[in-house]
Amino acid sequence: MRLHKFLSLLFVLSCCALATDASAQVPPVMVASFNPNTVPLGPANPTILTVTVTNTNLVPLTNVAFSNAVPAGLTLVTQTGGTCSTLATGGGMFTINPGAGTFSSTSVALAAGQSCDISVQTYATISGEIIDTTSTVTSNESAPGEPAIAILNAPTPVRLQRFEVD
Repeated sequence: MRLHKFLSLLFVLSCCALATDASAQVPPVMVASFNPNTVPLGPANPTILTVTVTNTNLVPLTNVAFSNAVPAGLTLVTQTGGTCSTLATGGGMFTINPGAGTFSSTSVALAAGQSCDISVQTYATISGEIIDTTSTVTSNESAPGEPAIAILNAPTPVRLQRFEVD
């Protein structure tokens, strides 16, 4: 009976040790959203796409990176804000190419529990549901994290017709 308790305790301790081992870190978590998430068509009706990356580990993650190629029906205009490539994350690089509809971010480090975000201005060019999906998010210390998905609704414009009664 004593040996069984000892082995059980040893197993519990080994599991806890693995959870804090840098080689066993969970991937960063990434979410994306549009604000507002419903807009009429055209450049006069912009919406902000924000991508947020969070390190849920107890240790820092380095070289945290993701990219995004906006889908057909969505036009990328400019960056409107963000913290993923600032001194708060050890520096890094943010690139945006509105003509190609792409942007990407690399942060030197995300501390334990830290989040960073990137916001870009976009507008809808087609009616319907527009689904934006990022790349996976990567770091040196973990497997890739899942892509983030944001959904924008661009209702079909209502066309008024004029009727005359004779």
